[in-house]
Parts: sequence; structure tokens; C-alpha cells
Amino acid sequence: MAEVIFTKPGEMNLLGYIFCSLVERNLATAPGARAFAKMKGTVWVGASDMRITLEFKDQKVYMTVGEQGKAAVRVRGSMDTLLGVSLGKGMVGPVLSGKLKIGGKIWRLLPMLKLLAAEKSS
Repeated sequence: MAEVIFTKPGEMNLLGYIFCSLVERNLATAPGARAFAKMKGTVWVGASDMRITLEFKDQKVYMTVGEQGKAAVRVRGSMDTLLGVSLGKGMVGPVLSGKLKIGGKIWRLLPMLKLLAAEKSS
């Protein structure tokens, strides 16, 4: 069964709790579960001074504070921008304006976008 696991719960920051809430909410939907099943590898996410690492493996996502290991994809932006993308406001505008910075294998983010916005697409 798919689940979100904090590797060190006592150290998790606000960004981790927000991502956890979005992922868990959307795992309950069919589109969210399908998107989660496609996620593999490691993603770094940063907002302001907060950083988290998301490691997807074996139908689980392990969330750790900071940038751990080697990431296939790196995403950075303000909390407002990341929430906007997560809530379905689109990613192209923030990327073109420089408010959202993406590095690495960006095509790996497509399932993650579907996972975060799964509720809207159902």
C-alpha cells in the first residue's frame, strides 16, 4: 500500500508537512494512486530556507529534511509558487518568469504534478 514516511518526524519542516498532506489527500483518488505508482527516484524540493528530499521507492515516499543523496530532479521556488503549482495553477508561467527553478530530468516531474493535483483532475 502506498504511504508517506518521514525518516525523522521530529525534524520535519513545514514544507514536508504540506507535501505530505497533498500526497496523502490525493492517494485516496484513482488518478492520484496511478500517478504515485509511476514515481521513482529522488526529488529535492526547496522553498525559502526549507529543503526536503522525496525518495520514491516500493510504493512509498520517504521524506527527509534537507537535500539528501543524488536527486534526479531539483525544484526550488517560493512557498506561494510551489503551492500554486500544487493546486493546479500551472507550472509554465512560474518557470518562464523565474519564480520556479527546475533542474535535472524534468520529465520525471510529470507524475508528481499529477499526484499533487489529482483531486482536481478526477
